[in-house]
Amino acid sequence: MIEVQRFDPPLETGRLPRPSLEIVVLRRGVTEDPEIFEQGYGFNPDDDIPREIKLVFRPYAFLEPGEDVADAAGRAWRFDSLWDWHAYDGRDGAPAWPLIRLADDGGAVPAATATGSHEAEIERWRRAARAEPPRR
Repeated sequence: MIEVQRFDPPLETGRLPRPSLEIVVLRRGVTEDPEIFEQGYGFNPDDDIPREIKLVFRPYAFLEPGEDVADAAGRAWRFDSLWDWHAYDGRDGAPAWPLIRLADDGGAVPAATATGSHEAEIERWRRAARAEPPRR
């Protein structure tokens, strides 16, 4: 998936129902190119057209966008997506596993990150998507 677009008021397309939501996806094996304005296939999930979509792999499935974690090096990070990690200290890099949710409720984050690394998670995504990470 590339993005979810919400339209309020619903988008006037000349077709009914007018979409208030569109999901944009790329086919497996296609790498997102941020320089291309419109890339992928957009569809209205509420248009009653039957589709089958299979989730192959969700990186960092144990985190939700906007969650804060601390890494093994003691750095605090905000997770926005696989490609968007923001270190609160402003330095570059990637979080060092294991991770701990800063508002942790004893959930799955430490166990899920007990082995592996951020780089390994990206490699798992590469294999599942058969694509390369987007250039940012």
